[in-house]
Amino acid sequence: MEQLKLEVEVISTETIKPSTPTPTNHKLFTLSCLDQTSLFAHFPILLFYPNTTRDDSGSGSGPNTRPIDISTLKTSLSETLTSFYPLAGRSNSDSTILCDDQGIPFIETRVNCNLDDLLNSPRKLYLLGKILPSFQLYMSYGQRPIDEIVHVAIQFNVFLCGGVAISFYMLHKILDGASAGVFLNHWAAIARAKSSNILSVSSLNEPDLEATIKAFPPIPLINNNECGDGDGDGAGDKTLVSRLSYLKSITVVGKSFVFNNVSIKKLKNKAVTSENNKRNPTSFEAVTGFIWHHIFAAACTAASLPNPDSGPSELWFMSNIRPRISPPLPKASIGNLIKPVHARIDTLCDVSKHATAIHEAIAEMNENLLENLREKNSFGNGGYKFGSYVVTSWCKLGLNEVDFGFGKPNRVIPVGLVHPLMRNFILMVDNSDRSGGIDGIEVFFFLEESEMQILESNSQFLVFASPN
Repeated sequence: MEQLKLEVEVISTETIKPSTPTPTNHKLFTLSCLDQTSLFAHFPILLFYPNTTRDDSGSGSGPNTRPIDISTLKTSLSETLTSFYPLAGRSNSDSTILCDDQGIPFIETRVNCNLDDLLNSPRKLYLLGKILPSFQLYMSYGQRPIDEIVHVAIQFNVFLCGGVAISFYMLHKILDGASAGVFLNHWAAIARAKSSNILSVSSLNEPDLEATIKAFPPIPLINNNECGDGDGDGAGDKTLVSRLSYLKSITVVGKSFVFNNVSIKKLKNKAVTSENNKRNPTSFEAVTGFIWHHIFAAACTAASLPNPDSGPSELWFMSNIRPRISPPLPKASIGNLIKPVHARIDTLCDVSKHATAIHEAIAEMNENLLENLREKNSFGNGGYKFGSYVVTSWCKLGLNEVDFGFGKPNRVIPVGLVHPLMRNFILMVDNSDRSGGIDGIEVFFFLEESEMQILESNSQFLVFASPN
């Protein structure tokens, strides 16, 4: 198959500012203690829309269809930033944001292929960086002062077929995945109303910027103006360089698989044993336990380790604490309301024991929910360790519901590149079906090449997982 040569032409770059100036009494926004200790790091989101035309019926396929008016997106984004005003400002310390309405970049591009050409390419995960906002807009670890780091960058990519990919980089210092879902659906609701000539949006879910701060008040911190692990003079890059040097001989590959609803139901049954037959595993426990078992088995096979000598394996993942604390916080609470969860097994075992280990780790986290919340939300030292995996789930965050007036996205991808530092990362999102509903989970794997080859040839794994 001929490799896709993706070329992206920038048509325009504009700074979108709040439609209404931020009031004086909101000019300085103080972060919660959870966000104070979060890192200055960005995460990507890409939403793919195969059909961006609409007609009066909303079907998008009538004789009078017309392309979406991008000015509507910009106007509605401007109105959205009025409610999410910290996103349009700039950080001036680990603890505060100056809400001075500097705005966020909005880039419009044209792509030289059809949307399906990209999504069907076996190298799609290696090409996505080209349709994300410029590397220089977000990558600032030790390279520039924090007051120059944009909080959100957006790129609107139009393909030859008329399909669109809207891509984002969002600052984890301010937003977690759930917050990102609130922001995107708020923006989409306003755009959808404008495109349909609706004067008001009755069901608009306003962000709650205060709930997180009230629940987790700020604590005094030394303002050292750090960027990530750096000191503004490239110190953070020294750690990065040493880690890259360690991994320079490793080839990490990224691929995705779909676990549909039928497979997930079977995996839930598979996760039940005589010891835990009174417990109904969640989809996350069943799928993640299955994945953990098979990727650790692949690593042991690649390393020529027999089962008794495989050693311990550990799994890290984040849990949304909004519904878990008492009283629960609103779903629209903005901030990093997440807590790391750690599960461990002592040796390679069957799938049900992996799922049980995850369930027990979640139960233990619930019992000790408020402990260590103020520590940085990271997994160990961030370096690679054999048998250690990180799972991030963005399921049920509403990302598949983001409809700007031309339908819901048919694909959500939370990946911007494939990199050696992503080794042993697993990312999950809801998998959209053709009717716009959810059919299971799409999982993105980042494994060492030999381990991925073993996984892909594992018939027991492929019974439940379909390459995508």
